[in-house]
Amino acid sequence: MAGENAVHDHDYYTILNIPFTSSATLTTQQLKLAYHRALLRHHPDKTNTKEADLASTPDHHDEPTTNTYTIDQITTAYKTLSSPTLRTEYDRALRLDRAKTVDREKNGTVFHTGLEVVDLEDLVEDDNDNNGEGVWYRGCRCGDERGFMITEGDLEREIEGGEVVVGCRGCSLYMKVLFAVEG
Repeated sequence: MAGENAVHDHDYYTILNIPFTSSATLTTQQLKLAYHRALLRHHPDKTNTKEADLASTPDHHDEPTTNTYTIDQITTAYKTLSSPTLRTEYDRALRLDRAKTVDREKNGTVFHTGLEVVDLEDLVEDDNDNNGEGVWYRGCRCGDERGFMITEGDLEREIEGGEVVVGCRGCSLYMKVLFAVEG
């Protein structure tokens, strides 16, 4: 399947330094800009300079780049995400991979170093989001202001366990959210 190895190593959204979002919100122009920024940032001749290590746009909050990607990785990420068919398939594989990780987390077979555990009330509630369904969110250190998002549906699916493990939409961090249903 296209992109399956990248799901396990580095996801294409991380390589291009863009948040993992629905296909409808990322424009072709945003994708092209992210591709060109990634090529410049990770160019072999520039990887030792401060300009190459810092993202220079407000979208990236001038955070240092911790990984260096090859031109091939960047090009593959761009080609996959710029093709609607490949992108849909890749997004599905990425979500499936994250869901499998969450399942392994629940079974105790995976441990996330630095997995933050919070209460639902520590998140911001937004009743007007997601077509009238309640949504809770919290920003992530990657810069995505709504990186960790939980819907009422997520809570309903996990009502027996009283916890939801959610991955950031913009990076590979996870958060465990504890909640209780009032009687």
